[in-house]
Amino acid sequence: MFIPIKSTDGAMTPFEYIEAAAGTYQVGQLLNVTDGKLAAIAADQATTPPYVCMQSGTVAAGELLAVTRVQGKYTFETELAAAAAAVKVGTKIQVASGGLKAKYVTGASDAAVPGTFEVVSLEGTAAGSMIRGRFV
Repeated sequence: MFIPIKSTDGAMTPFEYIEAAAGTYQVGQLLNVTDGKLAAIAADQATTPPYVCMQSGTVAAGELLAVTRVQGKYTFETELAAAAAAVKVGTKIQVASGGLKAKYVTGASDAAVPGTFEVVSLEGTAAGSMIRGRFV
């Protein structure tokens, strides 16, 4: 889960209520907009998702879901989806499929495929390690 833990100005953005696609959502899940409705991230994503879910539960298509906008002023805490020995402070990584964790992705030549989540601190590089970062 991507939980906003602080902001540069000390204020948190208020919730917005936006129609969602049918599905089960969790607090801290990053979401995209697909066909005019909020939806879970379907694949590893190198771009910044626009919303973070602020309510857990199952909704029918078109029901409103509480979210906040993802902004660079927030520091988020999440977990690594897989081991990533090369990750250090300053590394830009991706959002893992499903929108609940961050992931270090490499291409065919083992070169990093950067994302927009910049690591600002980390507890380790094993799968499940807590990391903090912001979207840039």
